[in-house]
Amino acid sequence: MQSNKVDYSKVTGGVIETVFPDSIAQHLDFQAGDIVSKINGVELLDILDYRYQIAEEEVTVEIYRDGKAYEFEIEKEYDDDLGVEFDDVLFDRIRRCQNNCDFCFIYQLPKKMRRSLYVKDDDYRLSFLYGNYVTLAGLTDADYKKIVEYHLSPLYVSVHASDLEERRTLLRNPNAEDIIERIQFLLDAGIEVHTQAVIVPSVNDGDVLEQTMTDISKLYPGVKHFGVVPVGLTQYQSRLKRISPHNVDEARQCVQQIEAFQLKFLETHDSPFVQVADEFYLKAKTPVPAKEHYGSYELLENGIGSIRLFVDEFLENYDDSLNCFEGTTGIITSEDGAIVFKDYIWPLLNETHRQKLKILQIDNQHFGESVTVSGLMVGGDIIKQVAPHSCERYLLPKNCLKFDSPLFLDDLSVDDINQHLNTDILVTDTTASSFLEAVFEDY
Repeated sequence: MQSNKVDYSKVTGGVIETVFPDSIAQHLDFQAGDIVSKINGVELLDILDYRYQIAEEEVTVEIYRDGKAYEFEIEKEYDDDLGVEFDDVLFDRIRRCQNNCDFCFIYQLPKKMRRSLYVKDDDYRLSFLYGNYVTLAGLTDADYKKIVEYHLSPLYVSVHASDLEERRTLLRNPNAEDIIERIQFLLDAGIEVHTQAVIVPSVNDGDVLEQTMTDISKLYPGVKHFGVVPVGLTQYQSRLKRISPHNVDEARQCVQQIEAFQLKFLETHDSPFVQVADEFYLKAKTPVPAKEHYGSYELLENGIGSIRLFVDEFLENYDDSLNCFEGTTGIITSEDGAIVFKDYIWPLLNETHRQKLKILQIDNQHFGESVTVSGLMVGGDIIKQVAPHSCERYLLPKNCLKFDSPLFLDDLSVDDINQHLNTDILVTDTTASSFLEAVFEDY
C-alpha cells in the first residue's frame, strides 16, 4: 500500500457508504467515507465504470481517505466484488436536461417542495439502471462509446416526434439530434431500445403522431415498443406557455388512431408495437384492451397495462366466499384509481364485500384537478378530504410515497395521516394480490 497527499476537494469517485462483513474491502480495512477513485488507472464516474473495471482477476484500486491516496493491488476471482455499497450510483453528477419542453413536469411544480424534485435530469445511465426515459439530446461521442463498450442495454428513449424539426420544437432545443439516426446507431451496436412519446393535444398528435409511429415501427424489433402517454399537467404551468389537457374527444380520437395503426401492424407482426398508457383509456372513457395487447407487460413502469394486469389477477384469485376484515376498510385512491375500482372491480364483488369496502377518492388540490393519478397524491389532500373515523381501517397505495421512506411529495408522512385518522393505515403494493391480502382475512 502506498500513500501520498492529494487535493481532496478535487477527488472524484464513489463514496463508500457500507462495507460488507467478510468482504475484500473489510479485509483491506476500507471504511465508510472512503472514495474509490480509480480501478486499473481508470477514473470512476459512476457505478457502471466500477462494475466494468472491477470484473478482472487482478485489479489495482485507488482510494482516498483524509486527504491521502492509497493504492491496493488485489488478486481475486473474476466475479468477486470489493464488497462495498456506494452512497450514489452517479459519482460525478447527474446529467442535466438540455431541453425546455413546455410539458416538462419540473416546470409545473409548486414552490417549496423538496429540492431533489426540481432536478431536471436526462441521464442515459439512469435509463439503463432504472428505466428512466431520456431524450439522448446532447450525448457526446464518449457517452456513445461507453454505451457500446459497456453494452448498456436496454435503454429507454423519449422520442415525442420523429420529424427532426417537430422534435426540436417540442424539446425547445434547436440542437437536438435526429432521433431516428441516434436510435439506429444504438441498434447497430446491439443495444435494445424501448421508446415513448408524450402526446400534447394539437401539437404532436394527428399527422405528427402518425409519422412518428410509422418511422419508429420501421426500427422494430430492435425497438421493442413505442409507448404513447398523454401529457401530464398541473395548475402551476407558469414557466412556459400554457397547455390544455386532453378532453374526452381528443383522447378518444388519439386512442382510435393508435388502435388503427396497431391492427395494421398486427397483419404482419406478432405484436401491436404501439402501446397506450392506461390514463389515455381512462381519459377517453373507453375500456382497456385484453392482456394479449400487452405482451409480457414490459411497460408497467410507464403506466401501460397496470389496469389490465390488476383486473385479470383479481379475477383469477378472487373468491366470493372469502371473509373480509371486521369493520369498514377505506380504499384511499386517486380519481383514476376510483374509476378502476368502480368500473372493473366493484361489479365482481358480492354484496357483502361491497358493504365492507369504501372507495375514498382524493381530488388532487395540491397539483390541480387535471392530475388524476395515484402516484401524485399528497398527504395534505388526504387529511383535508378523509374525515377521522370514517372507516375502521384504510389502505394506501405505495406508489404515492417516496421509494425509500414513507413520505408523500409534500413531505408529510404516513404517521401524519395516522395521527389525523387515528386508526390503522396499511400501505400496499399496487397489485391485486396485495389488495386481496390486505382486505380478506383468509386470502
